[in-house]
Order: sequence, then C-alpha cells, then structure tokens
Amino acid sequence: MSSPVVETFLIDEENEDKFWRHGLTAIDVLDVLDEPHRIKRNRKARRASHLVIGRDRQDRCIAIPIEPTHDRTMWRPITAWLCKGHEAAWLP
Repeated sequence: MSSPVVETFLIDEENEDKFWRHGLTAIDVLDVLDEPHRIKRNRKARRASHLVIGRDRQDRCIAIPIEPTHDRTMWRPITAWLCKGHEAAWLP
C-alpha cells in the first residue's frame, strides 16, 4: 500500500490543544509539510492510520499521527509531539 498524499492538515481546537500539551503550535505542525518529511503506516489498532515524521522550521523533529478527512489530500492530525529517537531515525 502506498503512502497517502498529505497536502494540508485540518486543525481544530481539540488537536491544537493536544499540540500545546506537547509544547507545539499549529504553525509548528504545519511547517512539517513544507519541509522534507516521511509518512509511515501507524501501528495496528491505533486511531491514526499513519504518522507524518518531519522537521519544523526550528529543525525540531515532530511526529504527527493523522487520520483521513472528507478530502483525500487533507488529513487531521490527532496530536503531535517531539520525535522519540527511533522516530527521528526515519528521516533522511
């Protein structure tokens, strides 16, 4: 199965609040799509089908679990956090 095309994120108050809990903003999360990033299938039995792993403009590695929306190129981030070591290793 190929990776989905993610052109933008659908951000709302719920997921923005979750970003804040991890010290991130919506801008930080959106920045990841403007930089080289990877999209990987998430572990089974998770709400998010995929993970976006990439860097923001401050060069911080961010992991973003995503779920599909009504638009095949717009995905909803469930939350976001600074990458763990194994997640950062997925980047080139």
